[in-house]
Amino acid sequence: MSARSSGAGRRSAAPLAAPAAGAVLLDTGMLVALYARDDPHHAAAVRWLTEFRGTLHTVEAVLAEAAFFLPARLRVALAELVEGKVIHLHHPDSAGYARLAQLLRKYADKDPDWADVSLIWLAETLGVTQIATVDVTDFSVYRIHGRKRFELELLR
Repeated sequence: MSARSSGAGRRSAAPLAAPAAGAVLLDTGMLVALYARDDPHHAAAVRWLTEFRGTLHTVEAVLAEAAFFLPARLRVALAELVEGKVIHLHHPDSAGYARLAQLLRKYADKDPDWADVSLIWLAETLGVTQIATVDVTDFSVYRIHGRKRFELELLR
């Protein structure tokens, strides 16, 4: 396996740095599929990650959500992914939380979860538009900076 903010009322700031080539955001369903052998996406998730040659980025909410869905014996693997720098973990600052609040209000009719809006914030912060997810419905609706669509890394 290879892998190497804004104030209230304003749009999120421009990316902090140019997005890394091959950078992909990682959503909950992908992590669950990777470790849960009974998940219908398990084989595709393992194959995708084995072939992936970029950097993976996520947020704490994704790890917490994945841990909830995984059996206790598999949760340690999530921490080891971050410890081994397979996944780069990002945390919002106060401006980031202001942006999360804006996104929660904006998508309130979709009942977004915390992990999803955190990934939108991360996409805006890093300038990364690709996301590895099995949540096609929601990430087809969400927009980066209110305009740009996510590029979905679909499991096949």
